[in-house]
Amino acid sequence: MTEVMIRAEESRAGEKRYRAVSVSRTSTGRTAGEALDSLLAGLDVDAWAVPVLVQPFSADQFFTQEQYDRMQALLARGEGLSPAENRELDALLDAELQATMERTAHLLPHAKP
Repeated sequence: MTEVMIRAEESRAGEKRYRAVSVSRTSTGRTAGEALDSLLAGLDVDAWAVPVLVQPFSADQFFTQEQYDRMQALLARGEGLSPAENRELDALLDAELQATMERTAHLLPHAKP
């Protein structure tokens, strides 16, 4: 199964954008659907076989509020991150994707990530 995470972001110009992230690819769009369509177009998967779970963010046992706040702070800084901050951001993005998979497995116990 291909796991995809979609999150809302604000661009430097203050416009709302959406970022879709899979293990191997990232895409953006003006809507969550546009970001997802763009991501799926670049993956070798049957788009009809990709389950989509939409869940607004709230802190939980899988990804804490502190992790979320730090990730958002680093994302807001954009390209001005130090190498250590880039590694930290990558680790947080990986943790968020892992949390999404664990959350999905918890909500849908029969699903196999």
